[in-house]
Amino acid sequence: MILIATDEAGYGPKLGPLVVAASAWQVPVEPAGPSDLQDAFSAVARPVMVDGRRIVVNDSKAVFKPQSVTQKSGGYGKLECVTLAGARWCGLADERLDLVGDLLAHDRDSIGAAPWLAGLLEQTIETGEANPLIAAWESGPARLVGLKTRVITAAAFNRSCRGGANKSDLLSQSTLELAKSLLDELAVAPDEQVAVYCDRHGGRRYYAGPLQATFDGTLVRVIAESKAESYYAVPYGGGPYRGGEFTIRFTVKGDSFTPVAFSSMVAKYVREKAMESFNAYFADLAPQPLRPTAGYPVDADRFLKDIEAIVREQHIDLATLVRSR
Repeated sequence: MILIATDEAGYGPKLGPLVVAASAWQVPVEPAGPSDLQDAFSAVARPVMVDGRRIVVNDSKAVFKPQSVTQKSGGYGKLECVTLAGARWCGLADERLDLVGDLLAHDRDSIGAAPWLAGLLEQTIETGEANPLIAAWESGPARLVGLKTRVITAAAFNRSCRGGANKSDLLSQSTLELAKSLLDELAVAPDEQVAVYCDRHGGRRYYAGPLQATFDGTLVRVIAESKAESYYAVPYGGGPYRGGEFTIRFTVKGDSFTPVAFSSMVAKYVREKAMESFNAYFADLAPQPLRPTAGYPVDADRFLKDIEAIVREQHIDLATLVRSR
C-alpha cells in the first residue's frame, strides 16, 4: 500500500511562515488494523544513536527544545538529522541538501520576495551524518518514496485571508494540495490501497468540503466525523492512480503515528530554518543586540516594537511581515 502522512509547523505564530510537510511511504502490507501499520514503521520509530545523539522520530513538539536551537546536541540537530535522512533516503538529495531547491521549490519566488526569508535560498547542508539513520530505517518494511514541503509566507497567508479563507481553510487547502501532488507523481497501481493520515487541523471536524474542492469535485464518502477522528473515502482519477479510491483521516494527536511524526519533524525543521533567517535579517539591521523571536503572539508584539525603526527605514509593508490572524 501507499501511505501519505502530513503535518504542519507554525500554525499559531504571528510572525514567520506556516510550513506544511507531506511524506509518502511504500508499505508492503495490507493492514487489518492500526497495530499492523505501527509494526510496519517499527524500524523508523526505533531510537538510533548518531554521533553520540539519540535520534528518534517523534512529534516535533516533543523533540524540539527552543533553548537548544544552536546546539547540535539539542532539538534542532535532531530535526535536521531526520530531515536530511529522509531527503536522502527518498532520492531528493545526495551529498548535500539544497533546502529550497530540493524541498521548497514550489515556494522559491515567495521566499525570495520576503527579504527576511531570502537567507533560505543559500542554505545547503551536508547529508552524510544521516547515513546511520537510513541504515536503521532500511531494516524495516516501510520505504520513504516521496517528500514535499510548502512554506506559506505572511504575505501569502494574508492574501488568502483577504480572499475569505480562515486559518484552518488555508491549512486544509495546503495539506490536501500536497497530498494530491504526491498522488499525481507516484506510480500507484489501480488496485493498490492508498491511505492518507493527517493530524487534525485546529478544531476543525468536517473536511468533506475541502476534499471535494481539491479532488475535482468528487463525491466524498463520510465514514466518521467524531471528536477523535474525521475519516473519509475519496474517489480519485488523477495522475496514474486512475479510477481508484483512497481513504483519509484527520486524527486528534495524529502525530503520535510514526509517519505523521516524521512529517511533523520535517515541517518543524523548515520552520526553524525560516525563523533563523528571519531573526538574522533583523539582527543585521539593528543598531544594538536584538533578542530573537519564535514568532508567537506575545513575544511577536515585543519583537515588532523592537524593530519599529527598521520597519520604517526599510519601508516594510506590515501585511508582508505580520499575519492578520
